Amino acid sequence: MGVFIRTLIVCLIICAGYYFYVFLGKESYQPLDTNKTTVSQSSNEHNRAPEPKTPEDKVPQAQVQKMKICFLSNDSSVHYVERETKTATLEGAINELLKGPSKYEKAHGVYSEIPEDVKLMWVKDENGKIIVNLTRNFEYGGGTNSIESRIKQLKLTVDSFNLKKPVYLYLDGKQVEYMGGEGIYIEQPLN
Repeated sequence: MGVFIRTLIVCLIICAGYYFYVFLGKESYQPLDTNKTTVSQSSNEHNRAPEPKTPEDKVPQAQVQKMKICFLSNDSSVHYVERETKTATLEGAINELLKGPSKYEKAHGVYSEIPEDVKLMWVKDENGKIIVNLTRNFEYGGGTNSIESRIKQLKLTVDSFNLKKPVYLYLDGKQVEYMGGEGIYIEQPLN
């Protein structure tokens, strides 16, 4: 019984040390953010983007605008990532969404359910509604949860612009009614 107790104590000490190293040690670790993005867990959190590292990285504040892009975290919660740009447009935000998370963002547990090869064909604001037309491969791969997550990412990214207009999803020029091999019904407008 004495060997068991000693082994248990050693294991507890190792686990406590690992916990402090992994979870508490990260508070002081700040990797360089070369992409100038900020990762936050919800739209209510506001993290500051890191200061530019060199004088040529500095952009006058009047020229910089931020867009919120919706990704997911490893625990399947929503993560908004801020991207800096000279002109924040809906088309630009959707293109950033389709690029996926950067290496920096992936290192912080951020991912996207949208397949890598999806392209934005066009965005139109017509007759009081927003139409987002993506390539057909937006619906391929994954199951029901994956497709629902893709729709959620697109919807929340578009909603971050507060356009207050209904948003419709088109694939290869046709309004979507069903998606994926399982025939998942897509309620339109998305918002």
